[in-house]
Amino acid sequence: MRITLREPYGPARKIESSPMRMYQFVIIGVVAFLNALDGYDVLAISFTAPSIRGEFELSGTALGLLMSAALIGMAIGAVTMGPVADRIGRRNMTVAALIVNAAGLFLSATAQSPAELSLWRFVTGLGVGGILVGTNVIASEYSSRKRRGLMVSIYAVGFGLGGAVGGTIMMALIDAFGWRSVYVFGGVMTILALALVLSILPESPQYLYQRQPREPSGSSTPLLGDSATPSRWTCRPSLPPSRRRSLRRPEETR
Repeated sequence: MRITLREPYGPARKIESSPMRMYQFVIIGVVAFLNALDGYDVLAISFTAPSIRGEFELSGTALGLLMSAALIGMAIGAVTMGPVADRIGRRNMTVAALIVNAAGLFLSATAQSPAELSLWRFVTGLGVGGILVGTNVIASEYSSRKRRGLMVSIYAVGFGLGGAVGGTIMMALIDAFGWRSVYVFGGVMTILALALVLSILPESPQYLYQRQPREPSGSSTPLLGDSATPSRWTCRPSLPPSRRRSLRRPEETR
């Protein structure tokens, strides 16, 4: 059996073959920052565990279950949110996940029992999983073929960097204001990240391409601009029919 790998089409082909622009580097910076916040959120329980154990008088087993709640939520969120992101878009998924994440962090700061804190940590993990589903695709799709490996690596480094830098911040917060301030700070940073995403982060180009209206014959008409600037990889209904036919997907011309 012969397997043929299909070449990317539409905006993905244009992005892959074009030099990286400043806007694309900004996109990578934004998603790396979101990944850093995920690292902060996941490791927050590790730094606050001693204080939480003392306040709630937890056994080792109970503390272990509490510390696993966010990881379980992250795994479930990453698995279940993928198909949802395919339907609503990676940017919309990232926005929704950030809202869930912020809610989980703020509510964690108000927890009055281990069970309540475990629930809100689970919710926080769901948000982290949803963010990962959206941002990793955007990081890959807005990178050129030549620099994709480097850009994805920069994105991945954000998680560890967020945990490392965040650890220093968390220790200072705990000493000054107590363990609950760690989650309040995380929630505030997530709200700032949400504003950043709404103002800067674009939608996945492949998602936009798939969502274009179809012609009466049933075939899609990917009409791309001539610029390699990401903000202009959009539909252009004014192109002549001959140009439209030349830009159809490869399988539609067979």
